[in-house]
Amino acid sequence: MKDPRKLGRLALGCGLGAIAVLMGSSALAQRDSGRNLYNGSDHTLEITAPSADSGPAPAGTLAPNSDPHDLNGHWVNFGIKHLAGPEAGVPAPLKPKYMAMLEKRMRDTNSGIPEGDASTQCFPHGTPRAIESPYPVEVIMSPAGHGHPAQVTILMETLHNIRRIYLTDKHFPNMGESFLGESIARWEGDTLVVDTQKMNTRTYLDDEGSSHSTKERVVEHIHKSADGSKLEVLSTVYDPVTLYHPYTTRTVLHWRPDIRNQEFICEENNRNGVDKNGITTAK
Repeated sequence: MKDPRKLGRLALGCGLGAIAVLMGSSALAQRDSGRNLYNGSDHTLEITAPSADSGPAPAGTLAPNSDPHDLNGHWVNFGIKHLAGPEAGVPAPLKPKYMAMLEKRMRDTNSGIPEGDASTQCFPHGTPRAIESPYPVEVIMSPAGHGHPAQVTILMETLHNIRRIYLTDKHFPNMGESFLGESIARWEGDTLVVDTQKMNTRTYLDDEGSSHSTKERVVEHIHKSADGSKLEVLSTVYDPVTLYHPYTTRTVLHWRPDIRNQEFICEENNRNGVDKNGITTAK
């Protein structure tokens, strides 16, 4: 069974731009040759091919818990969509200004001078992009306490991203904008519905570089499969500034009790800093 970390912690942890810089001209091999942003022949707009799903936990590991309200444990997304619109390889319904920005970022990446983004600088990936990482996430569910609502905490190995999701019906009034936003949730039957708002504009919606505004809102429907072996995450993105209309992207995570989150220090040996012109360069 493949461990996704063997794909290269530094490259994937620092985003698509880092991959291109680290691999130089061979970075184009990572692109989906023959398929571009508009299914045409323009190689400067070639997209990154989705990675294959390496499958569930190996035989003999701890059986999953089938309780639909118990999301505790380690989970891994093995199928990575770098252009994560309504389908893999399909862009978000961006308005012309923001589609042009995406085109420029893709052309820069394909020419070997990718534009730096939050992940390149070791900052959190943003929502919903972070859940697309190939690294493990650990879900910890906590009961309500004195003056504190019940909480779902998602600890991501990638850049040590942490999402704190509070089971309450009101957003906290004094939270400012952040990379991952502020999340509240409720149960609708066996589905956890998460509402995330207040995200800054320093992140992208996906690895290719789709933009969002501070008006972005993401509503995730998280549902465990009947046998408890998978988590399906349906993320609906709303943004009246950058999008023509909302869209939904689907991510599936596998129950992996055979894997633990490891220490991921992006700042250590980060050779992909961003220069004063916003260009990612290897050192």
